[in-house]
This record gives sequence, C-alpha cells and structure tokens, in this order.
Amino acid sequence: MMGRLGNPQARILVVDPEDWCREFLTSVMRLCGLQEFTMVTSVAEALQALEESAFDLLITDFKLAQQQRLLESCRHRDPTMRVILMLQKRSITSHMVYLEHTDYVFKPLSLDEIVRKIRDAIHQKNLRRAEEEIRRLKQGAFRILG
Repeated sequence: MMGRLGNPQARILVVDPEDWCREFLTSVMRLCGLQEFTMVTSVAEALQALEESAFDLLITDFKLAQQQRLLESCRHRDPTMRVILMLQKRSITSHMVYLEHTDYVFKPLSLDEIVRKIRDAIHQKNLRRAEEEIRRLKQGAFRILG
C-alpha cells in the first residue's frame, strides 16, 4: 500500500496537538515520498502557516478549539483545498457531512487508511488542477482563433 505518491511536491499542513500523531504522520509522509509538509500543534499556528504559504491538503484533528475558523479560512483561501478530518469517535455529525472536499479518518490512525486517504486527496487535487488548466487553455485558444 505504501510507496511514492503521484505528486511529491504536494503541500500538506497537519494540525494536531498530540506529539505521537504528528510523529506518526511525519513518518507516513516520508515513507510516501512527500517532501512538502508542515506540522503544527494549534489552529493559531495553522492560520499563521496558511498566511505564509499555500497548501493542497489539510489534515487536522476535529476536536481542536477554533476548528471551524480554520476550515473557513482554508475554504476562503482555496475552495479546492482537500481536508482530512481526524475524529476520535466513529460518529459524524450532520454539519460535517456537508463540508466539500473533506474526508474522514478515525483515531487511532491506521497506516493503510491514512496513506489511502492522503493519496486520494492529492489525486483529487491534481485532477482539479488539471481540469482548471485545460479550461484555461481552451479559453486562450478561443481568444486566439476568435
């Protein structure tokens, strides 16, 4: 299941207050050949990281204080940013179901599951980026011909 992912330049932001979780996800990222990831412990640090850089994927613990503020900030900056929410319990509240471009994983984290979710999120982001590029090229071609 492990191995290099399709885009080692994908930028990933991980937000979790627990050392074991950040260390586990750091190992996962390295095993998958990902090089561009940032680990932070709080929403405040995450918001600062978002000010300084663009990210393709956010992986965050859902129980963090000010989580809604973080998700709204991500959506405002890049509506196509993928999100993986880490949950403590196997229950999803109704307001979480409607978050676009969002997936879920449950703690304790399973190596195979988190690798699959990261791979899928990066793939979906790359597809979206390719679709936008094709659309842009088509519009440019019509302007040249028209």
